[in-house]
Amino acid sequence: MDRTYLRQAVGLVALSTVVLTAAFVGVVALGQGRAAGAVNRVPFYALGGAVVFVTTLVTLEDPEEGGVPILTSTVAVTVIGFALLALGGEGVIYGARDPGRLGTSLVAYFVAAALVCTGSVYWGLNHWREFTA
Repeated sequence: MDRTYLRQAVGLVALSTVVLTAAFVGVVALGQGRAAGAVNRVPFYALGGAVVFVTTLVTLEDPEEGGVPILTSTVAVTVIGFALLALGGEGVIYGARDPGRLGTSLVAYFVAAALVCTGSVYWGLNHWREFTA
């Protein structure tokens, strides 16, 4: 395996795992009613979602491809991106405000779940055509 590819893969897996772990903690924060002030942060999450939308749209744009698949893919990525931004942001804020409420074992479970999700999405992106044929 090429070292450059390996470094990129490890970086992507690490980043994805951190983002998903933060999002899982954000779900806990919202579930426990400990996301005080979250309504005031929604405009920033919306701005982040808009950046995801434009970045995805420009990245996927291909004159030889139909517009509908590009737009539907962009919308799907944007919805997921917004959710990860919002939940991850709330998770980071919750963890920073009250780190003692997060037990080490709970975070370990979240990291494990995030790794499984990362691997599953990676595999799914590489093999989705096998299931849509």
